Amino acid sequence: MTFTDNVLAAIAKVKAEPELFKAPDATEDAKETVLTRFHAMMPGKDGAKDCIYNLVGQIDKLDMARGDVQPNFAQSTKGVLRGKVGGRGMTTFFCKATPPDDEDGDHEVWTWQCGDGTTAEDVIFDADALLSGEAESTCRRLEDYFGLPSQREPAGHVPGPAVLATKISSQAELARIALTSLSSLSVQRSLHRERAHENAVAFSDPVPGHGSNGASEPDAFQEQLSLLIDGKVASPIEPDKPEEPGARDPRAALPVDRSGVDGSDASHLVPMEIGTVQLPKDGRAKDALQLKLYEEVLASWSRMDTSLLKCCLLPSQLAAYEQVSRQVALHLAAGPRTALQPDLQRSMCQAYVLRTFDSLKASLQSANKVGASAAMDQLVELFYAKFSADVARFQESAVGTSAPLREILEAGGSSRRLAGTSFTYAELFDMCLAEFEKRDVPRRELRNFLGELPAVPVSAFRALEAQCQLASARKMALLTILALIEGKPACRWRGLQLLLKLAFSSGEDSVRFDTIRLIINKIYVAPRAAMRWQLPHLADEEALLLMTDGEGTADGSSWDLSDPDFLPLQRLRGRCIEDVATIMLRSAAAREGKEGDFRHKLGIPFRLEQTRADLFKGAICAPKDRVWLYLALCIKRPILMHGLVETFIQCDAAMKDHLINSIEEAVRYIPVGEQELLVLVQKATPQTEALVLKMLNIMMTSRGKEPLLPGFGEAVVRLYKETQNPRLLVPVFDMLDRNTLLDFLPSVLQLEADLVTDAFRLVIGARSPPLSVTELLTELHHINSPGENSVPIQSSMQALNIVFGMRDQFDPKVYGIVIQSLVEEPGPLPQLFMRTVIQVVKELPRLSDFVVVEILPRLVRQEVWGDERMWRGFMIVLQHTFASQSTGAARVLSMLPLSQLEDVLVQHPDWKAQLREFVARQPPGMVPSHVRQLLE
Repeated sequence: MTFTDNVLAAIAKVKAEPELFKAPDATEDAKETVLTRFHAMMPGKDGAKDCIYNLVGQIDKLDMARGDVQPNFAQSTKGVLRGKVGGRGMTTFFCKATPPDDEDGDHEVWTWQCGDGTTAEDVIFDADALLSGEAESTCRRLEDYFGLPSQREPAGHVPGPAVLATKISSQAELARIALTSLSSLSVQRSLHRERAHENAVAFSDPVPGHGSNGASEPDAFQEQLSLLIDGKVASPIEPDKPEEPGARDPRAALPVDRSGVDGSDASHLVPMEIGTVQLPKDGRAKDALQLKLYEEVLASWSRMDTSLLKCCLLPSQLAAYEQVSRQVALHLAAGPRTALQPDLQRSMCQAYVLRTFDSLKASLQSANKVGASAAMDQLVELFYAKFSADVARFQESAVGTSAPLREILEAGGSSRRLAGTSFTYAELFDMCLAEFEKRDVPRRELRNFLGELPAVPVSAFRALEAQCQLASARKMALLTILALIEGKPACRWRGLQLLLKLAFSSGEDSVRFDTIRLIINKIYVAPRAAMRWQLPHLADEEALLLMTDGEGTADGSSWDLSDPDFLPLQRLRGRCIEDVATIMLRSAAAREGKEGDFRHKLGIPFRLEQTRADLFKGAICAPKDRVWLYLALCIKRPILMHGLVETFIQCDAAMKDHLINSIEEAVRYIPVGEQELLVLVQKATPQTEALVLKMLNIMMTSRGKEPLLPGFGEAVVRLYKETQNPRLLVPVFDMLDRNTLLDFLPSVLQLEADLVTDAFRLVIGARSPPLSVTELLTELHHINSPGENSVPIQSSMQALNIVFGMRDQFDPKVYGIVIQSLVEEPGPLPQLFMRTVIQVVKELPRLSDFVVVEILPRLVRQEVWGDERMWRGFMIVLQHTFASQSTGAARVLSMLPLSQLEDVLVQHPDWKAQLREFVARQPPGMVPSHVRQLLE
């Protein structure tokens, strides 16, 4: 158990059993008995009690942090308690005493009593308050003393210069305050109580005795003090002469020479005469002294981590000490008075920043998230202090004037007169940014840091822009910009301008595309309604129905911001991005420096117009690269496609070709069932034919088996009648009705083979095709009937070959049905009939028997030899089937007239043997007589 635990346990025992401590009389022996019993309850009394003289304070007003014990027993013990404390012959007397300046007598403190029975008012200690939980109230008094805010004020809400007004009236008192950090928190508290007219000093007179190592008591005291504060054992020193009362002033602790009078090295503080302490009068020397004192403040703050005193404090007390140390450091570094000395403030802030980054880097390396977060909080608090001080200083020095916050923090505009005489907020940020880069701190920490700052300077966006040029850092930099836009309203304009600058920069394509990808996937949200310039295809009455959400004017011709400096996130996500993309798209259509003749002008706020002007002042990309953001927006909001078509009309030939080739990046990601695509085709004109045709082809290849909206067929037919371009029909070939398809089939057949293939693929693969495969093949044969060549024979042959190549998509028996239907039709056979029959017997052997048994006899009965081309085809079919279908082929030969049979046998004498066998198997009368005679 610690010493404090022992004291608390004893006090609890007193409260629980007060009868044990009731004195029979007021004699000294009885009082001695009471104190003896009190000490008997404290285990380990011979260990830590030799320092009890450092534990004196307002015991009757303690607020115990370790329990609900309320040690009010001392109020009923009027008089003196005496007894032995410690195990080495050291006798100390304690009593309740009233300070001389307390007239009403209700402010009693515990104090040490001299051996002669008198109370030494000038040796009252305050260390007990450090252990008893009073540090919290002291922190509040310290805030009042320094004028520090109790919590961080939000950015832009600074009540005035009085927020951080210091109560330090001279440089000497500044040194006095700073010196308190050289010893302990109890010294600081003693100094503050002295200002409240309480008789409290830093150290008591040493009690005669011996140290733990056999040294004199002063040596032991110095040893313990050094061990508690620095974690090191101090070297023994010779006892000093009795101090004069004035030497108790904390300023007397300011050493002149740390090497000592005799040249020895003394690491502890040496009290000196007040008259020897002289603050320098030279400005540089004053700054050097203040900087040295400030560095000691930071050092004492850091030394607590390695001090044994830390082990004696409660977590709440450590937090209180941390808060006091941090507030003192922040006040000294960022206070208004320090701001009058820019070099000094720069050095102080540099020291604070270096200490914080050392802690941050160590925490990150050890994976200590709590420590890293605490270090980041300390850094952020410095910026809040600097922010408040700079704003307060400007308000104090520029009464009756106003300036944007950025000019105040970066000393620009009307605040430029401060640039040469101040250490600015922006310079502090640059200092920290350099440390981020120098120490290679993870970039996500920079993102968190920027999100916590009260104001983000312009240099932060310049740094993020530079990071975006590096492939390894670009992703995190873009996400940081996104976080600033979403989390800090003051950064929205600047963040939007940076993203647009990157999206239209003249640098690498990867920078533009990564930025556009971020805008589309993370930022852009389509507005509920459209503006008038986004609906060039509609009349005013039609467009009015789509512009009724109150975003702009009643007619949708313009929109504005109620506060030019505040950009609502919803407007940024939708309207701002769309309008800038539209402006950049239209700039690609400019010819010879003149803008295109668009139907409706953009009515945008002046601030957005400035953003557009800034883009063109910088290094902007080529016109062909200004379309990518708009195309990406079309994916999320297809209604924007109408603006793209309007721009297409205004472009020159080269730019039109570029838009035609680039539109695929948008159309292939838009669902084919999107209504705006149908409207675009319905509103198409001959001027936009090429762009619409490209869009239709993309939809044809990307839709798969998903059908288009029913209105596409009619819309394309209307455009085809105006342009007579059969290529328009191909993507919607399956959407045409039967009669329309038959009417336009000859025109489609004369296109390139790949286009005819696409058209037939759509028809054959359609769920409800306007023509079946059988009907399509039949119509293809009828196109080139004798005396009726609607298309060149080569085009028909190409079409038949294309369909035959798709035979795996339908049942091959279809060819048998088609051939049979054609051969049964009255009138002459189509010109390509026998060509198809030859294809069937060559490529579809399963249909060879059907052709020999059913088709060839019919052709014989139709006297096929009357048409020379048909006869040649007939003979070719016999040649391909005679070997495999000899019986059927012989039967066909037996049906031929004598002259044709003689010619065939002359050309193919080897067929006579198969014919003779067939005739021999037939009964008399079944074979014509001229056949038997020819075979004899």
